Amino acid sequence: MKSELTCFIVKYLLLTLYFNLLPILINMNDIIRFLHILAFFPLAFLIAKLSGAGGMKSYGVVFVSGWKRNVGYGFTIGSITWTVLFLFYILFNKLHFQGVKFEGTSLVTLLIIIFGFGTGSLINDMITRGLVFYHFKDKISVISLFFISIILYSVDDIWYAGLSLQNCIFSVILGLSLTYALYKTNSIWFTTGIHFGLNLIYGSFYGVSGSLGTGIFNVRETTPYVGWLGWLSSVIAMVMFLIVMYVFNKNNKIVITDLSKFSSFGSR
Repeated sequence: MKSELTCFIVKYLLLTLYFNLLPILINMNDIIRFLHILAFFPLAFLIAKLSGAGGMKSYGVVFVSGWKRNVGYGFTIGSITWTVLFLFYILFNKLHFQGVKFEGTSLVTLLIIIFGFGTGSLINDMITRGLVFYHFKDKISVISLFFISIILYSVDDIWYAGLSLQNCIFSVILGLSLTYALYKTNSIWFTTGIHFGLNLIYGSFYGVSGSLGTGIFNVRETTPYVGWLGWLSSVIAMVMFLIVMYVFNKNNKIVITDLSKFSSFGSR
């Protein structure tokens, strides 16, 4: 178990520092950042192979029949719940909606948002969930498994959103849905669908830079706004977790990956 933990820590640090720290240390233009993101995948594959793991499967990237369906289910849940969140922001005057951008750059902005948040969601899920499950599922308790995954996700999320009580609680609650989906399906696709869906809606308002109004919608923040609205994202995240649990209990069309396909669960 000690060697397993050491292997996990080394792989986690290599991947997360490459993806999150390198862009801070090196000034990247759009082309370099694009190549930096794409290079993550062969790097992750190489690290997995050098450590004796099962390639991309060791991050939960398991292509089985129906994986696209799982992405679709997850995306639907994530995008709808985050649409509701932003509708509440507009309804309660946290955000003032001024329309949709129709200038020529809007399509380019949308494509950048789709690529940035699509790959970003997948990479984050590979590092903070797929890698954790590969090394520790069936070797530690479920509670410990969830705890490790959610803490790592929260640290990653706070890296971008900043350290505050609200951000910490929000990240933990959101991490429940993302971790639970991988736990139930044994692959990354439902989780990444949720993650991409909510990030796409967020990016439509905040763009890939996280600055309000840099997406495809013209919006501005109304200040001051009612204080409790700061907690609304955590409430919606909890509602989404309940929806995810309900869907898994009621929908028998969700694809559950055979553990033998995810080549470490149980045996390696």
